[in-house]
Amino acid sequence: NAEQLGIASQRKQQLLSRNSNLRLLVEIRYRDAKYLSAANESKAKNWWQVGFYPPDSPFWLKDDEDQPIVGWGEDTNTNGKIDRNDEALNFLIDFTQEAVQDLVVEKVLELKNSGLFDGIMLDWWSEDFATSPVGVDDWSETILTREEELRARLAILQKIRFNVGDNFLILVNANTRKIPQSAAYVNGIFMESYKDEYSRSYNLDEIKQMERTLLWAEQNLKPPQINCLEGWRLVTKYTGDLETRIAERNSNQNQQSMRMITTLSLTHSDGYVLFSDDNTMPTPDHLHNWYNFWDIDLGYPVGEKAQRFQQIEGLFIREFEKGWTAYNRSGQTQAIIFAEDVTNVNTNERQQHHQIPDLDGVLFLKKTAAD
Repeated sequence: NAEQLGIASQRKQQLLSRNSNLRLLVEIRYRDAKYLSAANESKAKNWWQVGFYPPDSPFWLKDDEDQPIVGWGEDTNTNGKIDRNDEALNFLIDFTQEAVQDLVVEKVLELKNSGLFDGIMLDWWSEDFATSPVGVDDWSETILTREEELRARLAILQKIRFNVGDNFLILVNANTRKIPQSAAYVNGIFMESYKDEYSRSYNLDEIKQMERTLLWAEQNLKPPQINCLEGWRLVTKYTGDLETRIAERNSNQNQQSMRMITTLSLTHSDGYVLFSDDNTMPTPDHLHNWYNFWDIDLGYPVGEKAQRFQQIEGLFIREFEKGWTAYNRSGQTQAIIFAEDVTNVNTNERQQHHQIPDLDGVLFLKKTAAD
């Protein structure tokens, strides 16, 4: 209603007053959503407390016993499984139905016409496999096939782009996979970079995959591009409380990984970066600290993307208006020598010769008028 739109507009203006370059995107659910049984839905007092669709809607994917199928959840009791009754968050939608697709497009158009948002985000975007498991803890079988899901996703995407035009942003969460069939319609990939063990950092193969996909997205997706790289930290205490999580995020190893992920993004894209908790943790996803490293102002990029320093394999450098960023995954500590004294943000040393440890990244600042 008009009152709610007015409140939302005020909040947007407050955000823009803090950062005029801010772009607001909203997630559109098409694969899974909140489900409530008829008994529980009757107790809901507000519209945001009800299910995404009525419990008897034909849009839900159902099992052989006519029960909705869990699409995602959080392992809050840390037993390694998602309990249907207590830990299921969302249930699967049959987005192969044309009626579902048309509803998705209608919602996107309403959001665009509200003037509040610059674009949308579509989660669970895959061209490689199906994401509709028979059981959320067992993906050996899926309700829909890869071909059925892919046809439906592309149909949704094409309909949205046709209706919103070229000046509305579309971001999809494809993890670290390329999406060639979607590329013409999508402005960016949200690279939620999966790893199979929360208690380790990324290995070299996973890091190289991030590079390849990020660079591919920069070269192939629809402009303006808004590629987003998210790395997950190493977790020691899986059930840690807030104080423990904050401290772990600031560990030396995690700060080094944050610098590596950040400088990987800076050397291989003109996009965005986040370093957060591992998604497997029994807490909401994407929680993170803010690092001082992210406050450094390098200005706009001057150099090309993915350039090796002196042709050294795994050592990348890129020049910006106010400095350089360097990223090292060569397998050993590397030396970088500049023609002038520059400040290493990590160590605060100002000199020509600098060392970069393996699996780390550094920002270097040029001389300023104040110097």
